[in-house]
Amino acid sequence: MSTAALEDDAPRRRDDLVLVTTPAMRARRHPFAIAALWAWQTAMALLVAWPARGLVQAAYGNDPRGDAALWAPGGHALLDWLWRDAHGLRSVVGSAEIALGAAAVLGLVPMAAVMIAIAHTRRERLEGRWSAAVVEIAAGALRAFPAMALLLVVVTIAQGVVVATGLALASAVESAARVGMGEARAQQLEGVVAIASFAAVSVLGVVHDLARAAVVRFRVRGFRALLLGARTFRLAPLTLWWSWAWRAAAALAPILVGAALASRAGGRGGFVLLVLAAVHQAVVVARAALHASWWAKALRSVDASLRRAIA
Repeated sequence: MSTAALEDDAPRRRDDLVLVTTPAMRARRHPFAIAALWAWQTAMALLVAWPARGLVQAAYGNDPRGDAALWAPGGHALLDWLWRDAHGLRSVVGSAEIALGAAAVLGLVPMAAVMIAIAHTRRERLEGRWSAAVVEIAAGALRAFPAMALLLVVVTIAQGVVVATGLALASAVESAARVGMGEARAQQLEGVVAIASFAAVSVLGVVHDLARAAVVRFRVRGFRALLLGARTFRLAPLTLWWSWAWRAAAALAPILVGAALASRAGGRGGFVLLVLAAVHQAVVVARAALHASWWAKALRSVDASLRRAIA
């Protein structure tokens, strides 16, 4: 199987996107793509948070302390607000769930765009025609959307089945082992089975991202990309899983730091609030950079696996 056989048969123009070499697929070479991903994630966060902001403003807009009352020790004001505005909160939560679901689907487009930017260049880019490159990257991301959406549905269903099966199996193991091994040991076995099921879910997530990279790299459809992603993972399972895992863990660290700073800042405004906002945005940028770094690794891996297969 050749590389060309996996790509579109459409005629290529001189100004088409040009594939870069495998070692050149690095996220750090594309700060503008990471900035665009940060802008998208920030916009989605504002879309989700804005209704809650309106609800808080309606409840505490006339309070001289503003929403700082919600941060008062003991949490009495916060509990009172949650109790009195329960109906409003339900509608806010409902709208947030819809917005997050839409963002998860629509977010496939900026994800594909970042991957395309990492994996390709454009001849006119050397001449300073950035606007044409942006248009072409956006068009490529839209073309990749159907395959990306199919992968999202298939892998999400598979992960749900694995989680449900793992939890049911863990419960069955705990019930069967309780009589002969005791409750404590049975619960330990239950935990081991549950952890194994979640590890399997993470493996599916890694294969999912490799398949997404195959969609961008080879312009193949969903199920073909899934096969390429699974084959790539099979060639180096521990290396690829660890490459994903340490970035996922590192992406959690800024969140914990930001949460700790927000807790210490309480409801204070002024300079403290500006610092907290800056830290929040730094967290978003760091997570966007880590995501892009992993996508670049996935692109290099699927590219190298095919080159190894045809060598």
